[in-house]
Amino acid sequence: MKVNKVFDANVYLNNASKHGLASEITCPNIAALMAEYKALGMVGSVEFFNGFDKMEASIKWTYPDNEAKKACANFLKPVDIMVRSSKAQYDTGGITAETPIVIYMKGYPKQHPGGSYKKGEDTEVESTFHVLYYKEEVDGETIVELDVMNNIYKVDGEDLLVERRQNLGI
Repeated sequence: MKVNKVFDANVYLNNASKHGLASEITCPNIAALMAEYKALGMVGSVEFFNGFDKMEASIKWTYPDNEAKKACANFLKPVDIMVRSSKAQYDTGGITAETPIVIYMKGYPKQHPGGSYKKGEDTEVESTFHVLYYKEEVDGETIVELDVMNNIYKVDGEDLLVERRQNLGI
């Protein structure tokens, strides 16, 4: 039996490391939009893929630096976000390997948080992003890639929308 554990991560904003400035990041869920189909003669209904729901990510900052605050306050320019982590693999003999997990995102900031200040407590602020592009790599393999603006959706390197783009002439 092998056990995988992921304990930590580092956030990059516009290719700059924000090591130690974030306490949590929530990556988006990729959710399919489904269209219902029912017709005479069918004993039920079925659903078929009809695109993707919007994606959202958030970063909880312990307190971001000024460059991050400025980037997250510009609602007209998307930011590049990268999350790097390490997956430790264990078996009965202990740790057997550590391999990278890398998440790439591009998205527009949705809010500029002012924060909440309390005596003797850390101030956390949370930035939220509308995500246009998402790519997940584990152990050097691309698991999934979604580029909403360019109609690209790949799973394990297979472009599942190539025929649709060809049919649309894009």
